[in-house]
Amino acid sequence: MPTVEKSVTIHAAPDKIWGLLKDPAKWHHWFEGMSPAKNIQGDGGVGTVVYTNISVANIPLPTQIKIVEADAGARWRGEFTGVGASGSQLWVYEADGPVTRITFRIDADLSGPAKMAEGLVVNSFAQMVEKTLSNVKALAES
Repeated sequence: MPTVEKSVTIHAAPDKIWGLLKDPAKWHHWFEGMSPAKNIQGDGGVGTVVYTNISVANIPLPTQIKIVEADAGARWRGEFTGVGASGSQLWVYEADGPVTRITFRIDADLSGPAKMAEGLVVNSFAQMVEKTLSNVKALAES
């Protein structure tokens, strides 16, 4: 199972960052490669299901994300299923005085063409994670 994990330090409190990121209708503003949600079932808490497209290697793929953990300002985890990949995203918030360390991790099971192009897909996930964290940092520190 390929895993991509990166962290960034943000000059903002966990609660501020959580407040900026929790609304699935706004995820596409900061999540690199994500299109606006086609459908959201739920209020953004545990059990919410989001239907969207996420571009992997510049190919927009229909993706379903189900929120399975949402501990405000501490942890968020979603399970995703899409064409050629399924797995989870994990966000961990660690406060340290006036800054917060955010870790974003993707664990994915690849199948079909995605499995055959695993190196390309994992590289695309790594770029997605890095750019997403950069977007979150810019948003939270503005």
